[in-house]
Amino acid sequence: MSAIQAGILVREIKAHETDVVRKLVGIEKQAFGNGGLHNEWLFLPVLRYGKVLAAETGGEFIGSAQFIRTWTGDGTAYFYGISLLPEYRGRGLGTEFLERSFSILKDEGIIRLILSVSPDNRGAVYLYREKLGFWEKEYVKDEYGPGEDRLIMEREL
Repeated sequence: MSAIQAGILVREIKAHETDVVRKLVGIEKQAFGNGGLHNEWLFLPVLRYGKVLAAETGGEFIGSAQFIRTWTGDGTAYFYGISLLPEYRGRGLGTEFLERSFSILKDEGIIRLILSVSPDNRGAVYLYREKLGFWEKEYVKDEYGPGEDRLIMEREL
């Protein structure tokens, strides 16, 4: 499935697209270092059992967003994350990419998204809350260890 608008292609990536997977893993490494989906061992399970959507422009992959259906059976998916090449950040492309990704998910029966973000990541919290309409559902202290708090945010599609 894909959506083209303003020169950006959004499409689902499949596990057999090994060259694309390597490129997207590289983008994840640039964005998160050893966090995120920084190697194929982490990336492939999400790719096979979740959904990975990629943003492409001018024939170049510039980022990906990853989603996993929850076990609740109520049309909820977990928004694992987004990464973009540094030169494409801060230009509204991430917002556009996510809005179109959410539209694809909605067409596939997803009605709600949840995510987890560091409350210290003010740029991401702003993006999710102010631009994409997520609201804070829960604050979890020490989610990833001492001092590693998380905001759980939610949004209806």
